Amino acid sequence: MKRVLALLVFLITMIFMVLQPMISFAEEKTDTTSAPVESRLALNYLCIADSVILTAILNIKKGESSLALENAWVDFSSTNGSIIHPLGKAKTDQEGNAIFKVACAGIPADKDGMVAYSAKFSGNNKYPGADASFNAKPAKIKLFFSIEDSLRILKVTATQKNEKGEEIAIPKENVIIYIPRLFSLLKIGEITLDENGSGTLEFPKEIVGDTLGNLVVLAKIEEHDKFGFVQGQNVINWGVHKQYYKAEVPSRELWTPIAPLWMIITLLVMLAGVWAHYMYAVYELIMIKRLSKKDKPLF
Repeated sequence: MKRVLALLVFLITMIFMVLQPMISFAEEKTDTTSAPVESRLALNYLCIADSVILTAILNIKKGESSLALENAWVDFSSTNGSIIHPLGKAKTDQEGNAIFKVACAGIPADKDGMVAYSAKFSGNNKYPGADASFNAKPAKIKLFFSIEDSLRILKVTATQKNEKGEEIAIPKENVIIYIPRLFSLLKIGEITLDENGSGTLEFPKEIVGDTLGNLVVLAKIEEHDKFGFVQGQNVINWGVHKQYYKAEVPSRELWTPIAPLWMIITLLVMLAGVWAHYMYAVYELIMIKRLSKKDKPLF
């Protein structure tokens, strides 16, 4: 009787353990299904040369899950506080990004030269609308290259426009210098602009370029309260020619297809030890069987 009761308790416990996650999952699914849908829109700003690139990122949040919304139209506009100037519209891609490029000329600005950019998703029957905005003052960064006393010098100038539309210097700002690589940007230095909005940097050597030695050099002002993100770029053939750059010889490293010798030797020793134990165990079983036959009594 006690064994039967113990078996019943064990079965009930196992059934409860199996059903509990299913019930929890069903409750979570119900909560997610009944959760309200929320549209989220973020606006990124980048000023390059005489143009502005606006990138709207549209996501749909439902419960704990968040997904990018594809093929949705986003309207872009700008304002100086009194006049709203429609810029155009763009459709989101599979990552929820709607990219729109517009020339700086003709965009209304306030008395301080600031422009308020906005992006708006009007929504539809399934998803509510959303909007985002960003304020920034147009600026420009230029790059110049020269050789002085056998040194390669990079010069950067940054300017903005005043109330009369004239370009004036941007003083005492930090400009970061990058070189694009395969999946990221390589930082090669930082320049602090002087009162005239210019600064220099000794360009490093032995940076690999393309087959002609060309390098794309970027100069950026990042996350500025007034100018936002500003970028200038230029191309110079100061890189090492790619065809003359020594190719990487396959080596025995942890991240290469060929394993290091120490790892191979260690693995062989471990496998030899495991198989030696197996063989020893088989040998012992055979000897035990033989000895048992010898020691078996005759009567």
